[in-house]
Amino acid sequence: MKSYYKTYALIFAGIFCSVFAVSAAAQDQDADWDSDLVAASLARQTGQYATAEALYKHALELQESVLGPDDSDVAATLNNLAVLYQDENLGAQAEPLYRRALAIWEKCPDADTQVTMTLNNLATLYHEAGKDAQAEPLYLRVVAEWEKAGKPESPEAATALVSLGDIYKSQGAFDRAQHHYNLALETLNHSGQGETPAAATAFLSLGDMYNSQGNTNGAESNYTRALAILAKDEGQENSQAIAARNSLAQIFRSQGKYAEAEPLLAKVLEIKEKTLGVDHLDVASSVSNLALIYNCEGKYTAAEPLYKRALEIREKKLGAEHPDVVQSRELYAAVLRQEGRKEEAKEIEMGESKL
Repeated sequence: MKSYYKTYALIFAGIFCSVFAVSAAAQDQDADWDSDLVAASLARQTGQYATAEALYKHALELQESVLGPDDSDVAATLNNLAVLYQDENLGAQAEPLYRRALAIWEKCPDADTQVTMTLNNLATLYHEAGKDAQAEPLYLRVVAEWEKAGKPESPEAATALVSLGDIYKSQGAFDRAQHHYNLALETLNHSGQGETPAAATAFLSLGDMYNSQGNTNGAESNYTRALAILAKDEGQENSQAIAARNSLAQIFRSQGKYAEAEPLLAKVLEIKEKTLGVDHLDVASSVSNLALIYNCEGKYTAAEPLYKRALEIREKKLGAEHPDVVQSRELYAAVLRQEGRKEEAKEIEMGESKL
């Protein structure tokens, strides 16, 4: 499960490493790059990445020509452009920009916050790329920098702690992972952020860790806490809330608590249909999951149309020979047999029936 990361886009650094005498022409250029940066930020927020990239690059060119390559405003724009590339999963383009921004800010007085935020961005870039050996020391430094700044209980420090927990969990170092998740939750509680999405992420990660260890009670309680926060704070369509519902439903199914699993999976399906469309492959997975619960409950007439629908979506998207389609045929045929419709089941299995 992907963790809750905060990527920082800084429009104006507000820090000056040196004093410049700015001419009237330079002031006009300053106004130009300011407008570029505002427009770029809006374009990024609305998914107009090509437009945002062009605006950031134009602002950067103006800033470098007027302020020089090592100005803090240049660093802010470098960071913003890197965030844009990170949004587009263009890590190779983002990494050198983060490193250059970091090098500039590390030379500036009173830029501790900017240094820490860029460190976090770079660490997240590595973590998302699976380069945890590079991400871990950066996250550790982020936590240390917040402590140095007298803000060890900041939400940003907690986010870094959760990411460290995820790294240790992936390494199988569960005690270290649990320690960092709990420390993140303590940090968020002390800062009044104990009911925020960042806290929900820590609960989700703890739930995943317990689930992987077979501790279903621990997993269930943490998934439930996460879902309560997400449903209250961000509504019912949050992707993490979907993950929490799915995970809880799987636990209930494994425990034979089908009546408790059913509404969770039904809600997941409703949300996915609304956000992804009715014929998306992720929708087919949710349709099949709900059908399985009905099947386990002996509700064959409710399961049958769902299995059929999952098969139709997958066959349309993947082709008749795909393993997922073959499995869907087997499941659909199985429920038809349970209804006593053996000939139809045989036709489905052989691929001879038109859906």
